[in-house]
Amino acid sequence: MDPLIRFSSLVRHGLHFRSRFELIKKDAAPASFAWYPYDSFVNLFSLERLRRMAGLDLKQMAGSRPLLDLGTADGALAFLFESLGFTVHACDHSGTNMNRMEGVRLVAAALGSKIEIEDIDLDGGWAPAREYGLALFLGTLYHLKNPFAVLERLSKHARYCFLSTRVAGWSPDHTVELGRVPAAYLLAPDECNQDTTNYWVFSPPGLVRLAERCGWRVLASLRTGARDSDPTTEAGDERQFLLLESGRGS
Repeated sequence: MDPLIRFSSLVRHGLHFRSRFELIKKDAAPASFAWYPYDSFVNLFSLERLRRMAGLDLKQMAGSRPLLDLGTADGALAFLFESLGFTVHACDHSGTNMNRMEGVRLVAAALGSKIEIEDIDLDGGWAPAREYGLALFLGTLYHLKNPFAVLERLSKHARYCFLSTRVAGWSPDHTVELGRVPAAYLLAPDECNQDTTNYWVFSPPGLVRLAERCGWRVLASLRTGARDSDPTTEAGDERQFLLLESGRGS
């Protein structure tokens, strides 16, 4: 790990905040409560790398507008950015959220947070009601039936976006190399993690093509996870992170 990333202000603050976040979750609900099971804070390493690759400052990216966290889960990054001084709008869909968004509301109450929390269905004709300087759109795209429409709509209401999603270089049986072309694989209902909300897994060139067709400029890109990735297996899980700027300007 690059020490400039590991000891950056964002990562250091995030790892410190994670300890507080986990203690709050422990105190806010019984042990049987269904919290979001993944570590959202690990994304900070990739966000910091992308930011440095593009030569941008987070405060300048957000400007005077709110930060939008789409697919906030239990609000880990939303509350982190609020602690850094950002005004935050956190959104998820109670119908697919692990705990029907009770978790993010419990943490908000424990923190005395002023974050605006909204239950939205991105595939249900969502239309942002305001303008954002920066959007976090992490780990959500492949849970959408219509990622093109959502990403295009977002480009009209946010200037910058950190995007991440699962990508694949090969078909599930590793006979078709997806990574050479702008493609997407449509999952069967039980094909990936037995999760019926998983839909489209793009190839890395496909994800870039999607972003560009939806009105974004790709400022920086990186990939993490499996080298010989596929859309379905745990061993083949690869993620691509993009830092995007809306083509509509400021």
